[in-house]
Amino acid sequence: MRLPRRAPPLEPARITDALRVLAKPEYRAFITRANSEYFHWDELRARPRPQGLSLESAWAAVKMARLTERRTLPLRDAKGRHFGYWLPPKALATLHDVDRWGGSTLAFDGGALPSLEAVREQVVVSSLMEEAIATSQIEGAATTRRVAKELLRTNRKARDRSEQMIVNSYETIQFLRAEKERELSLDMLFEIQARMTRDTLDDPTGAGRFRTEKDDIAIVDVRDGSVLFTPPPAKLVRARMEQLVAFANAEAKADEFIHPLVKASVLHFWLAYEHPFVDGNGRTARALFYWFMLKSGYWLFEFLTVSRAIMKSRSAYYRAFLYSEHDDEDMTYSLLFQLEATRRAVGELREHLQKTQDEQRELVRTLRAVPDLNHRQRSLVDHVLRHPGETVTFLSHQRTQGITYVTARTDLLELVERGLLDETRQGKQRAFYAAADLAAKLGRPARR
Repeated sequence: MRLPRRAPPLEPARITDALRVLAKPEYRAFITRANSEYFHWDELRARPRPQGLSLESAWAAVKMARLTERRTLPLRDAKGRHFGYWLPPKALATLHDVDRWGGSTLAFDGGALPSLEAVREQVVVSSLMEEAIATSQIEGAATTRRVAKELLRTNRKARDRSEQMIVNSYETIQFLRAEKERELSLDMLFEIQARMTRDTLDDPTGAGRFRTEKDDIAIVDVRDGSVLFTPPPAKLVRARMEQLVAFANAEAKADEFIHPLVKASVLHFWLAYEHPFVDGNGRTARALFYWFMLKSGYWLFEFLTVSRAIMKSRSAYYRAFLYSEHDDEDMTYSLLFQLEATRRAVGELREHLQKTQDEQRELVRTLRAVPDLNHRQRSLVDHVLRHPGETVTFLSHQRTQGITYVTARTDLLELVERGLLDETRQGKQRAFYAAADLAAKLGRPARR
């Protein structure tokens, strides 16, 4: 990824020119669109402009409009200049949608279907697995979703560094769910990073501490080795991270209110910008975003897989960071990317819940011949039909459904008793698979 071109600064001599541009309706519409889409200088250069509007004059008007709305943050760059941001209308629309969907999106129609509470933990567990897989794949974990889900579902030992990254991410996210009432501290940041990097570092002493001067690093383009970004020096990391912690814990006054999703996105950018650890910075930054949203009461985020939305647009993710650093410390670029990733994650959740509801309806119809199965057993029967030859254990059922071992054992043994599952041995473990005549008993063909 190449470095973006540095935009020309808004010099005093350009202010009059910017006011002239903003005063003309035919120019003002172009400037409004440029700020609605939040074009960087690189992007503005490629856009056709109204006749008579020069590139430099257009950029001056764009910058003046942005600076008028800019809100300053305590984060400073390595030269002491404050980062800031503003929220264009489309950002406000996304915040509204997240607030609205957070209170209404997770619902089933009722009737013969299980209640939301009945399937809540199953959906949460699936989402946590997806988040753990995606946040690790962003950082280079090389494995498929199928293998990664099997790894987490069966709790088998990780075979390589990629699998260990995924296990670490999953366990760290579960830890953050349990710690959502805590205030942030340096020790908590150390713990998050240590959990994320357990058994994956070339030098294990890099876990649970800030980088030192001998660890100073630069972010480079893997294709040609060119330096994309140099974090603040290690000697400043502790003091700067103390500022991040204070910002995270601060209770804003009414006239200083920052929407929680914006604040979480700022924390995400801030930690990534500081790059305080020798490794695991990206995963820790995304975990911090997730934790802050849960701490702020946004229960919806237990069900979201924001990292999967990020992974699908990794180039745009990194580009947004570079734009923010190279355009007058304007964090808006990164905030807009994070808000859009969240919006897409919410949309994917809504689609997933609709699919789950449709599948539950089909299961209800299919299993009429086998009354009194609970929703977990119905889901399991459907799973073994979809995956012939796959086995299930007490532990894998427990982890998939988010239930106790005793409940998992009861579910499976009841299905054996009803003739829907058969049992075998895998080493010392009892394992279960679809009965040979399962599809016939249910009156439908087996899936392939």
